[in-house]
Amino acid sequence: MNAELLVWPIIACALLGAAIDLKEQRLPNWLSLLSAIVAGTHTALVNGVDGLISALLHCGLALVVGMGLFRIGFVGGGDAKFYAALAIAFPIGVALPFLGWTSLVGLLLVLAMITFRIIRKTAMGHEIGVLKFSVPYGIAIGGGAIITLLR
Repeated sequence: MNAELLVWPIIACALLGAAIDLKEQRLPNWLSLLSAIVAGTHTALVNGVDGLISALLHCGLALVVGMGLFRIGFVGGGDAKFYAALAIAFPIGVALPFLGWTSLVGLLLVLAMITFRIIRKTAMGHEIGVLKFSVPYGIAIGGGAIITLLR
């Protein structure tokens, strides 16, 4: 089977996560489970058992770090689980590129949200004040996964 075709189900999960998080401000457990199954199947078919073991190590590490970040209120629990599920698509050697692309997309997302909020508040004649809002980080996680897959 062509390995390039196998990335499309992962991309579909990443896009679905981004859309759900944007609309509902949450990432459901069923999506993380589906993403983990799809990513694990992809990794097993493309990289074999050794690649899958490496990817599961990546997933475990991502989940431990993500739950730690959730514990201190830095990310949502759904974000941590979704990132860990998509991490199964990447062996541990690709952990830093996945994290880097996700962080870059997240930074661009936050800057876009701040800019939009400033423009909207200024246009409405309100004082800008404190910029406090929730970031649908599923967009960044999905975007990071897609970029990592397609590079």
